[in-house]
Amino acid sequence: MHWLRSSCISVLAILALAVFTGGTVTWAQDNNPQVASEALFKVRAGLDNNSLANIEGETDANMDDEVSHVDSGVVRRIRSRSMSVDQLLSALRGDPNVIYAEPNYIVHANTVPNDPRFSELWGMRNIGQTILGVPGTVGADIKAEPAWTVTTGTRSIVVGIVDTGIDYAHIDLSGNVWNNPGGIGGCGVGTHGFNAITKTCDPNDDHYHGTHCAGTIGALGNNNTGVVGVNWATSIMGLKFLDASGSGTTADAISAIDFAVNAKIAGVNVRVLSNSWGGGGFSQALLDEINKANANDILFVAAAGNAATNNDVTPHYPSSYNAPNVVSIAATDNNDGLASFSNYGATSVHLGAPGVDILSTQPGNLYQYLSGTSMATPHVAGAAALILSKSTLTTAQLKSTLLSSVDSIPSLAGKTSTGGRLNVCKGIPGCGGPPPPPTPDFTLSISPPSVTLPAAGGTATYAVAIARTGGFTAAVAFSVSSLPAGATGSFNPASTTGNSSTLTVTVAASTVAGTYPLTITGTGGSPTLTRTAAATLVKQGSTPPPCTDGNCQN
Repeated sequence: MHWLRSSCISVLAILALAVFTGGTVTWAQDNNPQVASEALFKVRAGLDNNSLANIEGETDANMDDEVSHVDSGVVRRIRSRSMSVDQLLSALRGDPNVIYAEPNYIVHANTVPNDPRFSELWGMRNIGQTILGVPGTVGADIKAEPAWTVTTGTRSIVVGIVDTGIDYAHIDLSGNVWNNPGGIGGCGVGTHGFNAITKTCDPNDDHYHGTHCAGTIGALGNNNTGVVGVNWATSIMGLKFLDASGSGTTADAISAIDFAVNAKIAGVNVRVLSNSWGGGGFSQALLDEINKANANDILFVAAAGNAATNNDVTPHYPSSYNAPNVVSIAATDNNDGLASFSNYGATSVHLGAPGVDILSTQPGNLYQYLSGTSMATPHVAGAAALILSKSTLTTAQLKSTLLSSVDSIPSLAGKTSTGGRLNVCKGIPGCGGPPPPPTPDFTLSISPPSVTLPAAGGTATYAVAIARTGGFTAAVAFSVSSLPAGATGSFNPASTTGNSSTLTVTVAASTVAGTYPLTITGTGGSPTLTRTAAATLVKQGSTPPPCTDGNCQN
């Protein structure tokens, strides 16, 4: 076996200090903490064991573990006995079998601790009640009460909470916790998710953050106990990758998300992932996983961050990833103001939701108030599930509905792309009138993703499919870039109001052998939308004549 294993490493991160119990932390050039001597790297699917063994030898590895299958490749996590992160990345990037390599960043929960509990859930229904001595504004809430006159949710919709886990025995949560029917992710009947830290099927919360988020999404309703979630009935899947200190790694985040995506592939109706965490630099591996979730019709709701900074200028991950299923959430207070700690961004943050002094569940059948974009995020994730309980929507349509279902408020004008705070009622048919129509949009996909031509050249044919959403009916015009010398490309039709076109690439014998990444671009609509998709063209080299005289050179 070429896999090398070691014991799990737990992370402790308090403000700017981070300490491993089984290793050390280093800091990237962008001042983001990363796991010392570790990296994430991607190789093509089906890479043979000898090639993997060579990579392990070149990097002096004492661990090389598979994290996820994404986009015709495999993301792996590797640790070196002797190399620093920079040395490890250099060695990996120099191997022809490695598509990319990057640090294994350390991320953390987006929570601002708060004072003792209060008796009102102002984010659901704001009647002007006083919070910490500050009277609220009537109606500065997500309009959950009128939404509940139409639907209180359904257990057929599964929401994955990517966090510190959940207290699945909590009296106000247990009835809404997802139960594995058996075999999903290799886990047994009656388990409730996945623990990416221990690689087990027990996502029990040894912190409190994930349990708090779970209560906002789906604390049991109408049971005369504690609080109520946006959904009175739903199915909450625990996806634990943050440890008892609220910290974790990119690799474990990917593993947690991958459990949910693979569960969806296996038939579990996972439609929403709630992500109240952030930190670290850009990770292609994590972006690949988020795109994998999108390909499997899963919305990715993410906290915008708590640094009071502009995400348009300084991205905050994962909420700043440019993936079609990402919804980035700012926090608002009980007067519809932008929370003092909340990140914002006129293009990179989508909408606001209640995130100051939010009462929710705490492990041990308790309750507590917390503040943060972490608390705003489950309001939106819960709203997405509530909308799905009454509507059959794709992820693109669901995102469009959420972004259309806001109340415009002055504090978010120029601070979010919608300029508004969540109004779940607007997104539910029959609640306060029909919701606004989804925003027209389209995406492209290419099949096959790669074509190989012989040394003599020839013709490569790709099918271009157009997925139209939100009533998009405009013509889409096509172009292709990055063609090699000696190659030409044409589309039939070159512009269409339909759902498909064919790209034909003609390659001359004189074209230099190699692998060429192509970019297919579609443009259309008013205002003009531009969407791209990738494909690969492989031109083989010439083959020497067979050896017949016994004097051939090797």
